[in-house]
Amino acid sequence: MKGICEKKFLQQAALLCEKISGNNPTLPILNAVLISASKNKLIFTSTNLEIALSVSIPAQIKKEGKVAIPSKLFSGFISSLSTNEKIEFIGVNNNLIVATPNSSTTLKGYPVSDFPDLPKIKENKSFTVSVSDFVLGLKSVYYSTSLSEMKPEINSVFVSSLKKNPLTFVSTDSFRLAEKTLPYSFSDFVSFLLPHKVVVECIRVFENQEGDLKIKPHENNIVLESKNIKFVSRLVDGSFPNYKEIIPSGFTNTVNIEKRRFSDALKTAMMFCGKLNEMKIKIYSGENFIEFQTNNPDLGEHVVKIPSKMDGDDLSIVFNYRYLSDCLTSINSDSISLKFAGDGKALIVTGFDDNSFRYLVMPMKNL
Repeated sequence: MKGICEKKFLQQAALLCEKISGNNPTLPILNAVLISASKNKLIFTSTNLEIALSVSIPAQIKKEGKVAIPSKLFSGFISSLSTNEKIEFIGVNNNLIVATPNSSTTLKGYPVSDFPDLPKIKENKSFTVSVSDFVLGLKSVYYSTSLSEMKPEINSVFVSSLKKNPLTFVSTDSFRLAEKTLPYSFSDFVSFLLPHKVVVECIRVFENQEGDLKIKPHENNIVLESKNIKFVSRLVDGSFPNYKEIIPSGFTNTVNIEKRRFSDALKTAMMFCGKLNEMKIKIYSGENFIEFQTNNPDLGEHVVKIPSKMDGDDLSIVFNYRYLSDCLTSINSDSISLKFAGDGKALIVTGFDDNSFRYLVMPMKNL
């Protein structure tokens, strides 16, 4: 192989692939990035056998070919080059020679034949969304997945769309639940479970991309394709809980509050939380404020009253403050609504003028 490519493109592709390759002492070839020169592009491919990623970048190709180079070494080396000029590359046997106007470096590689073939996914049905919307859906909910892999169905983000219904992203760890809807409508039913680790990589790979994303779920695998990226991953084989059964249909108290005030109050209250991150919320009938109380035997106690609009009866209820804080970046509104289902029951958090996101939190025992 032989050709020329701009440093910025090499660096972008190398950084994306490096995280997938990782560090595998038992199968060293998985530490490599496969670089393929074909026509007018370079294709970088990496895999950890659970996720496979291919990134295409423009290049002047003088001779086609392939090399498999240690991914971390290649990424670090390209990033360290001070030149912003075009870089020449030549594949010789299993090695890669990289030349700039002032340097020449030989990177030793692996036999290309050792690099595993990517899974061939039979295309069944597909649907298209914008890349930014798909990333938004994942980022809006992925933090509330269970981090335990004992129950893989809740160590995942559930993506679904009934016929003519919005595209929905949902996650839960059984203590809280986040749901984000996007205004897409598909003629066929869409449903799959994307593992948490895969979601994290999806966000990293696609969050700075533009254009459309073609999504092709098939049995236990999925392919995500943008203009120059192909992402292949396994799916979770299981059923997501019927979460709509636990969402309250009625509320005893509703509080409307500025998101900034709410966030600032949480940041201060957290300094005096106990080991379980517990925070008491108190509502007084007829008042125009909501009260947060935190108490730590070693540090002290804190009480803050936040101006708000509310209705309902007196209520005293305890929540994990971190659960309340986590959802705020997912709400595209200056004000939020806190809807309490009653003593010992769930709280629903939504944007005051944004119904595309809702967040359910279960209370803790009283202090």
